[in-house]
Amino acid sequence: MNKQHPPNKTNEEMERFQALVEHVDDWIWEVDYNGIYTYASPRIKDILGYEPEEVLGKTPFELMPKWEAKRVAPIFQELLSKKLPIKSLENINIHRNGQEVILETSGSPIIDDRGNCVGYRGVDRDITSRKAAEKKQQQLLDIITEFPDFIGTCDTSGNMTFLNKKAQTVLGLKEAIKFPMEEIHPEWASNLMKQEAIPTAIKEGVWKGENIIVAKDGTEIPVSQIIIAHKTIQGDVEYFSTIARDITERVQLEKTIKKKAYLDELTNLPNRRFLHDELTKYIEDTKAEKKFALLFVDIDNFKEINDTYGHYNGDLALEVISRRLSRSVRKEDFVCRYGGDEFIIVLPNIAEPAQIEQLAERIMSVFRQPISLQSQNFIITASVGISIFPTHGQTVDALITNADKSMYDVKKHGKNDYQIGDNY
Repeated sequence: MNKQHPPNKTNEEMERFQALVEHVDDWIWEVDYNGIYTYASPRIKDILGYEPEEVLGKTPFELMPKWEAKRVAPIFQELLSKKLPIKSLENINIHRNGQEVILETSGSPIIDDRGNCVGYRGVDRDITSRKAAEKKQQQLLDIITEFPDFIGTCDTSGNMTFLNKKAQTVLGLKEAIKFPMEEIHPEWASNLMKQEAIPTAIKEGVWKGENIIVAKDGTEIPVSQIIIAHKTIQGDVEYFSTIARDITERVQLEKTIKKKAYLDELTNLPNRRFLHDELTKYIEDTKAEKKFALLFVDIDNFKEINDTYGHYNGDLALEVISRRLSRSVRKEDFVCRYGGDEFIIVLPNIAEPAQIEQLAERIMSVFRQPISLQSQNFIITASVGISIFPTHGQTVDALITNADKSMYDVKKHGKNDYQIGDNY
């Protein structure tokens, strides 16, 4: 009987190995002691555009730019001399079409029976796309890091996990450390974040608004802020990112504009517009159940001062009177320059008529003090008409009109006095 021999296991293993090598995405290679290719898998065609047989007899350095070959060759020689493996060595090669291809090379030394290194077997992986993505990512990170606005990220628990340089400088940190986001905001701003900003970002993807960040020195910085909720495919929030821009200059400008709009330029008192807006709010406030008094103050014979001493000295007199009136009222009262030589004083929270008379007398005493103009002392008097809310009107215009009428009644009867409207 003929004896059958078992199949050649070595040939079968080699065939399986070759099939595996030829179908993996990476390029498998082998070089001898001199670095000359003795084997190249078919994948080289896809990576560098060469047929495997075209690179046999060549070295890897012949596929690189000269400057890259000059850099890599000593590294290979050092590893070869020490019989060390090649671990993820990045190197630039030139595709057959002239384009640069970045490879990641790993390999192991081939050691013969006498312990000599006779070559290397390894693998090259095309990482061109990955490196391009990493470069783009790094560029974006560099931009974010150096961006002049406050940029940061926080986890779903509200802990800051990243801060760019601007944010670190503002907060006085040398590095981004994990800390609660609420620590960088005053209490009301933290409540805004918890109750509005974060819930809106979760629901709509983004929140935009104005907020306050507290700097390392305690300064409160007004910012225009955006918060973005970054979500998974399933819709779960992974983390939040924020960009905050310092709007201090804009806020200051708005305050300056508002100041000019609401303050009298000469006396720095609230002007007619401020009076109208504040009184309207006060009247419309349902909680304002107490009475308040409005005093219309008109300086007597002020035209004679301007005609005799000039408008410059007239303005000086108005400034002095403004300061004295401001000092004569209570903390909750306010004085406004209504125009020309007219002032309006509002006395909120008036409980009884006697209180109005007491405050009116105090205001009248201001005009009993001499004012010095061109080294001469003068007594400047005023006539004052008083209306009371809601007795003499429930609108700003009605209150001013009735106080004005009472003031003119005072002027008709000799000036330098005050009068409260009827039925108070």
